[in-house]
Amino acid sequence: MKAFDRALTTFGILFLLSVRADAHDPSMPHHEWFNKQEMNPAAQHRLGLPYKSCCSNGDVFKTRFRVGQDRSDQWQYLKDGEWKTIPPDIIKEGDTPDHTPVLFINRSTGEELCFFVPQGGL
Repeated sequence: MKAFDRALTTFGILFLLSVRADAHDPSMPHHEWFNKQEMNPAAQHRLGLPYKSCCSNGDVFKTRFRVGQDRSDQWQYLKDGEWKTIPPDIIKEGDTPDHTPVLFINRSTGEELCFFVPQGGL
């Protein structure tokens, strides 16, 4: 059983490293765009962070998005089977390379850092 646990742990670590490497790998498409993105000043202040970059301490969180159920100007994302509201101070109006929504989440704390509204629709 110990060998199985070690193998499972090793696989998990390798999987996490491979997922994290995608957004930060210079050979990946649009790498430069991701590295240039910065937090809104209000979000940076609220979170008490000394850095501005969405990418340096964050990773793109791949998930589903929707507009709030009341059809207000509120965005939500699916995490662990639950819809979570995207803080309004992280919303950025700029387009993304693929015209799809992009959410950066702090890899240490899980806090939302930056969200780019989809210009191409959901």
